[in-house]
Amino acid sequence: MKRILIFGLLFFLSLRVASAGEFREITKGYSLTFPRDFYYKEGYRVQWWYFTGHLFTPEGREFGYELTFFVAGVQRRAYKSRFGVRDIYISHFAISDVKGDSYSSFDKADSGAYGFAGAESDRLKVWVDGNELEGTIIRMHLRAQGGDKALDLKLVPVKPVVLNGDNGYSRKSEESPEIASWYFSYTDLKTEGSLTLGGKTLPVNGKSWFDREISSGKMGKSERGWDWFSIQLDDGRDVMLYVMRNKDGTFDPYSSGTFVYRNGEYRHLNLADFSITVLAHYTSKETGAEYPSQWRVRVPSEKLDLHITPLIEDQEFIASSSTGNYYWEGDCAVTGSATGRAYVELTGY
Repeated sequence: MKRILIFGLLFFLSLRVASAGEFREITKGYSLTFPRDFYYKEGYRVQWWYFTGHLFTPEGREFGYELTFFVAGVQRRAYKSRFGVRDIYISHFAISDVKGDSYSSFDKADSGAYGFAGAESDRLKVWVDGNELEGTIIRMHLRAQGGDKALDLKLVPVKPVVLNGDNGYSRKSEESPEIASWYFSYTDLKTEGSLTLGGKTLPVNGKSWFDREISSGKMGKSERGWDWFSIQLDDGRDVMLYVMRNKDGTFDPYSSGTFVYRNGEYRHLNLADFSITVLAHYTSKETGAEYPSQWRVRVPSEKLDLHITPLIEDQEFIASSSTGNYYWEGDCAVTGSATGRAYVELTGY
C-alpha cells in the first residue's frame, strides 16, 4: 500500500510548506486511466511506485528485494530557476539475503535541481541518483545501487492490473473520505535479471509485486500506523491486506484487501472478510521498536488459513538519509492451507 502520506519527512515537508488547498483531492468518482496513471501525476501531495520481490539464483539461493520511489510535493509554485523546490524525490532500496541471514538497506533523496532525480508525466520513468524505473506498463526495467549491492531487473506482468478498494479508490480512515488514495497493483510480475553482491554478479529470476498509489491526504487523527501484506501463493493466487491501526489498538473499519484468483480476476475484501492474528514479537536492537514477527492470516470465504513467518528477523529499514524514520519491511515464508512467499510492512511501532 505504501501508504497514505508515507513516512515522517513527507508529512513534515508537505504539511509545513504547503497548505492542503494547493493539492488536488482524491475523489471517489475518478476513473483511473492507463497508461496515463502509471506516470507521474502533477498536483498531488505524495505518490509512489513500489516493488517487492522474491528472487532465486540458478542454484536456488534466495533473496528478497524492496525498491520504492516517492515524489513528495512541497508546494505548487512555478519557478523559473532550477533551484526552486516543488517536489522531493526519494528512493528506498533493500536486499534480504536469506541464506546469509543478512539484510541491507539504502535510501536516497534529491530535489531534482540538477537532473539527478525526477519523474516524467508522459512516460513511465522515475529516477533518484542511480535508482531508476523505466519502461512501459507491459515491460518494466528496474535499476538500483547501494553500497556493494546492485539490482538490474526486467519485469513483465503475468496478470492484469488490479484496482484496489472501490474501483481504485482506497479509503484509509473513517474520519474523512479524503483520507484515501488511488491504488492499483500488479500482483504477479515475472522477473529476471541480475543481483550484484560485493562485486559478484548473480543471475536471478523470480516473482515481483508492484503497487502504485497517489494521495493528497494524511492519516486520521486517531491512527498510529499500518500493517500491510502482499501474499503470493504457489498455487497462483495473490492476496493484499492492510489494517490501519488506531492508537487504542483497534483497526479502522476502512482497513481492507484484495483477493486475486489464478486467472487474474479479483474481488474486494472488507475488514470483516479476513483476520490477522499476531503470534510473536521481536524488539529492534537499533530503534527499540517492538514489531510483530509472526502472523496467522485467515480469509474464511476462500478457505485460507495461513502462517506467515519472516525469513530474516531483522528487516528494519532505517531511513536516516531521506525520510528520517524507520519501519519494518520484510521477506516472509507462507505455510498453512497454502504455501508461498509474502512481503509485510509495519509502520508506527
